[in-house]
Amino acid sequence: MHFAECVRRVKEERGITVEQLSRTSGIPVSTLNKLLTGVIGEPKLSTALAIAGALDCTLDELTRAKRGTRNTLTEEEGQFMRRYRSLDTHGRTLVDLLMDSELSRGESDDPIPMVEAPEETRTVSLPLYLFPVSAGIGAFLDDSDCCETIDVRATKASLGADYALRVSGNSMSPRFEDGDIVLVKRQPTVEIGDLGIFVADGEGYFKRYNGQYLHSFNPAYQDILISNFSEFRCCGKVIGQLRRKRAAADT
Repeated sequence: MHFAECVRRVKEERGITVEQLSRTSGIPVSTLNKLLTGVIGEPKLSTALAIAGALDCTLDELTRAKRGTRNTLTEEEGQFMRRYRSLDTHGRTLVDLLMDSELSRGESDDPIPMVEAPEETRTVSLPLYLFPVSAGIGAFLDDSDCCETIDVRATKASLGADYALRVSGNSMSPRFEDGDIVLVKRQPTVEIGDLGIFVADGEGYFKRYNGQYLHSFNPAYQDILISNFSEFRCCGKVIGQLRRKRAAADT
């Protein structure tokens, strides 16, 4: 069933006029009429969410609407829609970006979704530590405030990151290459299978955490046994990356 047909059906069941739907959703009457008559095809996500909220149902419930069935929002969903409607155009753009990124993550095997923000979306400033983190034999990871600031496009990863580090070595290739920049969320632990930044006996490593080992993507490198170190700690979870070519353009 097409979106417009679903909207018409639920609107009729609720006894809501186009004018009332316009006032509640914030969508102009002219736009609603074009959508309901088929002049506009599938609407933007922000428009669809606003209409669904105005009809007191989730987007999924709206697109699967059946005659005689009343669908209601949960309290949490209703709160989300009220907060979403209070945002300006810029705020809604960012929410749509994050939602699209999260939906695409579930459809991909890639552990770090590489979703770029639209050109008009704002940038995010992140501290880039000047000492590279090793993806090879190990390099000192400085804990001081010795860093510079880089501006990167606003994405799910960059919005969630606390700092950035430059990769040194090729043990995480081909997924990560020498000179790439990784985006890191600061946290003291990571789950098994996560990519993280670790310090072991004063050496900094970028590896996949496997519980007892630090694992490299490059098969030429052996796993590193954590119990061999007298001091070991996690400095954060890697949640995104900037390729070397792209990183140079953004810095």
